[in-house]
Amino acid sequence: MNQSMINEPIRILYDHFEDNYDESLVRFRDDCYRTVLRENPNAPRCLQYAWGLSKYLSEKPVTVRTYDIFAGCIEYVNTSASNPLIMPERFHPGHPEGIFGDIVREINACRELREDDLSPREDEVLAYFYRSIQCGLGKRWPNGHVIPGFDFVLHQGCGALEERLREKHKWAQGARRDYFEAMLICVQAASFYMGRYEQAAGDALKIAETPEQRRALRRIADACGRIGREPPACLFEAIQGFILLQEMILSENYSGSMSLGRVDQLLGPYYERDRTAGLIDFDQAGILIDALWLKLAGLVLGFQNATVGGIDARGNSAVNDITLLCLKASRKLRQDQPLLSLRVHKGMSDVCWEEAQALIIQGGGFPALFNDDVVIQARERQGVDKSDSWNYGLVGCVEPSIGGKEYSSTEELRFNWAKILELMLNDGVCTVTGIDMGLAYHRNLKDIPDFETFYTWYKVEFTAALLACIQATNMLDTAYPLFFPSPLLSATYEGCVEKGEDASGMGPQYRFSTANTLGMADTVDSLAAIKQIVFEKKLVDLSTFAQALGCDFEGYEELQAYAQNICPKYGNDIPETDRYMKDLVDLFCTIVHSQKNSRGSCYQVGLYTVSDHSIIGKLTGALPDGRKKGVSLANAVAPVQGMDIKGPTAVINSALSFDHRQAANGLVLDLKFNPSFFNKESHRRMLRTLIEAYFAQGGMEIQFNVVSRETLLEAQEDPQKYRNLVVRVSGFSAYFVMLDKTLQDEIIRRTEYHE
Repeated sequence: MNQSMINEPIRILYDHFEDNYDESLVRFRDDCYRTVLRENPNAPRCLQYAWGLSKYLSEKPVTVRTYDIFAGCIEYVNTSASNPLIMPERFHPGHPEGIFGDIVREINACRELREDDLSPREDEVLAYFYRSIQCGLGKRWPNGHVIPGFDFVLHQGCGALEERLREKHKWAQGARRDYFEAMLICVQAASFYMGRYEQAAGDALKIAETPEQRRALRRIADACGRIGREPPACLFEAIQGFILLQEMILSENYSGSMSLGRVDQLLGPYYERDRTAGLIDFDQAGILIDALWLKLAGLVLGFQNATVGGIDARGNSAVNDITLLCLKASRKLRQDQPLLSLRVHKGMSDVCWEEAQALIIQGGGFPALFNDDVVIQARERQGVDKSDSWNYGLVGCVEPSIGGKEYSSTEELRFNWAKILELMLNDGVCTVTGIDMGLAYHRNLKDIPDFETFYTWYKVEFTAALLACIQATNMLDTAYPLFFPSPLLSATYEGCVEKGEDASGMGPQYRFSTANTLGMADTVDSLAAIKQIVFEKKLVDLSTFAQALGCDFEGYEELQAYAQNICPKYGNDIPETDRYMKDLVDLFCTIVHSQKNSRGSCYQVGLYTVSDHSIIGKLTGALPDGRKKGVSLANAVAPVQGMDIKGPTAVINSALSFDHRQAANGLVLDLKFNPSFFNKESHRRMLRTLIEAYFAQGGMEIQFNVVSRETLLEAQEDPQKYRNLVVRVSGFSAYFVMLDKTLQDEIIRRTEYHE
């Protein structure tokens, strides 16, 4: 926390930051759901889940502290009773660990939906996909990753939404009638829950000790009483409703990036109305935004992305005072949540640039910067209408999405390019797990005459494996509306409210599916190494190279050193490696974009890795670029760690070797600077020049780590001393000491630009 920028009410909140955590709620939520499931075994799943949420919201302990500015407690709870997740029964609600997607449960749901009537090919595809997850070829996390329709609910109020659903339910039939009833139950439960906070604030008022506390608690009580039925009437009420909606949505769904949308555009009109009426000023609004940020920060590593800046429907700058206050809040509080993304556009004000630069230079990885021109074009090419494309927010890491209108499962498939090379060079068998994935075409390595033959074979195996993973994804997705519905989340979507359909089904206007990447630079560098070592220099044959990889380079140290230090590397503005990157990105996008999904729409592409470059790196064997088994893979579209030696301009040129508009689900380019680099004013000015030049050439996204290698090494040695150190990982920021050591080492190894 930046003490010099914090006022007293926020300092008190900060000092009591962990007081609201209630570990009993972690298990209590699922106990409520399981009780309902046990008592209503034959009811439609949507009604079971609606009753479960209603029971939880009506029975959970609700507390307002005497020092609170807003009501609400955003924390993790166990949601495995209704979501296909493997979660421990107990964990600290602010620091959950050991949570994984339950692919077996997904497959079983798919089989049950189809009444086990699968063709042999479908059985084979599901088995292949299961093995791919076990060995690191694929990854799936289908939960969450949306921007709920906060504006849809707040602008009309819960009372009007309830009446709308009641009318729809009256005339509906069959499954749609059930689903309207489920949404209605959830909205009624939400209204009741907000009323419970009104009562809790009244209880706190009885023990308040100061006039300031009493005023604050009356305001909380009045706000919660109103927003339970009516639209917010002021900025305070809008923020209070926003907090409680996010809390309730996170009670229904695990936070797989339940993101916040364009916060400044949602809250800006309320602020302007209050300011014009003389009810609030800039500094007073800043206290409210700071308090909102601290509420959201309770969900550590929650991937709650707040988007600010950008343009409006007419193409004019939408930057407002709330934009600046959000940037300031992240700079003052230095928490890992919420993630903060800034939409950059031509004509963005100097004052916004200055706030953004100050936040970047402070370190922590905020804000991530997005090029409005490129993102909007990418979204329109994907099929988003012009009337919506300008209004995108960012989900989780870097995924553009239309709040309250889009459910695109932005993390449902990740595909490891590098694993294909590993399998090709070991006859289809994973060198880490021993799992036999097979190959589309088995080849004798000694019979491959030249690099072009090998490269063509790689693209054949790449295509076959990717198509199999997409087919499996489509099959698994069909089970979600019936087996894992989210009626409260769906009630925030106008399309779902109109149709009586789940957000994971046919309800939303935009229903894309998503395939993301992994191991991009590792693959490009490995192909370049094979070409030079085997087919140009003829230092070893392909069979011997494969043997070296199987031994993790033990006994082949000279070969490893040559591959790492002599062969060309992506990220250095080298035409050869950049050409391979463009070719493979184009291939990946062509395949993905050609596929239809199970919800009447199509697939989109994401070129980013979250933390999977580390997690899946552990399951990836040694590679021809000299990387050893189990080491983290490259971060998104960035070079392999430490392999870019020609400076940030060369990295940017390499990253621009392909058309970023193909990645409608976003991409990540991360650059790391030593803090000393920004000691010079000329270097501080250079940062904006670098960003603007990159965006002018078609760059979509860029983000920065401003931290020294020495600081990171010290943090590994003394985690307690550096427990509040926030760093950029890949599309998100997190407390460094909470990261897996493999991921910590990956961040340390990234090239660091000095003076």
